[in-house]
Amino acid sequence: MNNLNLKIMKNIIIILTFWGVVSVQAQQIVDIDTYNIGDTTNKYYKDINNIYPTFTGTWEYTYGNHTFRVILWKETMAPLYSDENSYMDKIYGKFLLIENTGSVIGGEVICNSVKYFPQSDYTSNVVIIGHAETTAGFGAYFEDTCATGSVLTAGLSFKIIDNNTTPLQAEWKLAHRQLFTGESFSVPENCIITKVE
Repeated sequence: MNNLNLKIMKNIIIILTFWGVVSVQAQQIVDIDTYNIGDTTNKYYKDINNIYPTFTGTWEYTYGNHTFRVILWKETMAPLYSDENSYMDKIYGKFLLIENTGSVIGGEVICNSVKYFPQSDYTSNVVIIGHAETTAGFGAYFEDTCATGSVLTAGLSFKIIDNNTTPLQAEWKLAHRQLFTGESFSVPENCIITKVE
């Protein structure tokens, strides 16, 4: 075999090896409702059926002269750290607590979940991280950065009451560990929240 044929064979082997690696790492786009079904590596769990707009926007719950405002948005192709080369469309969020919401000036923000923590050089831009598989609701991780005692975490259940009503309403419900003395959430733990935008 001459040098030219040897070079051609080496190049073919290199190309076949490259395509083999690429095909193994190729990512498959699948609907988000298939998450946790089968192997989750090398997949992008996408909101193919466009169910996230039901949840995204501004939601409010008013009690007394206070308003609990939640802002939710869709983050596309967020990495799944538990699986290699896998991504998912997620629902992210933040919240505000507003006092004197019925006043002419619109109230005063007494708590904004977006906070800077100098001891760790960290800003809490996102305190709700979840995903939905149906238009009925979604589950999420929740951080209360305004809580009494420390930053408190909880599981969040967000369930639409009736998709056929306007404005939309949902049940907001936190599930958390037993709180220590001096700890309390700043936000409602169980309420009916209404979509306002």
